[in-house]
Amino acid sequence: MNAHDTLGATVYAQLRGDILSGRLGPGERLRAEALRQRYDAGGSPVREALMRLEAEGFVVLEQNKGFKVAEVSDAHLHDLQRTRVEIEGVALRWAIAEGGVDWEAGLLAAFHRLASVDKAANNGEERNATWLHYHQEFHLALVSGCRSPTLLSIRQHLFDQAERYVALSIAYKGEIRDDVGEHRALMEASLARDVEAALARNREHIERTTEKLDHALAAGRRDAR
Repeated sequence: MNAHDTLGATVYAQLRGDILSGRLGPGERLRAEALRQRYDAGGSPVREALMRLEAEGFVVLEQNKGFKVAEVSDAHLHDLQRTRVEIEGVALRWAIAEGGVDWEAGLLAAFHRLASVDKAANNGEERNATWLHYHQEFHLALVSGCRSPTLLSIRQHLFDQAERYVALSIAYKGEIRDDVGEHRALMEASLARDVEAALARNREHIERTTEKLDHALAAGRRDAR
């Protein structure tokens, strides 16, 4: 990989991370000059990053207006989460059937890391970046035994789209959840090779998140009035 490719990959990763974390909010204009200054990069890497993110659905190109961060909506959230239940269900079913001792060890280690840190930072106003990373690792470890790169790629895209919604809901003070308990139950059912229980725990986990996000989106609309 040459220097141009390396810089392009860096800008892409930084811009993608800012969108997923909510630092660049839904509908925010992505002006090339501002992005060049933000990421200390030239125009070419910035354009390449924007085009990649448009293909992934995180950025929208409007005629005569340029790029902006993709909007969020109730309809998109529910479509996304319903699809996640189905896709992750297939991946989890395959992982339980095909995952070996390395899969089991990886899932145990991922849960241990996730349970070792607090979810919130800065008095609960934002998520702990370490927890966010460990959370992604846990859910990937859960399905990694499925041995299907294609299925894992689809699942990862859906997961990242969902994480953007979650990042936007941090300030919403909803029901307090037992995050450790939910993830432990999901892990234990999977390690016990209890397919139906694991699928039920995964569906409940996603549905609880969707319910909180529904309330957060509604609260955001009320605050915007």
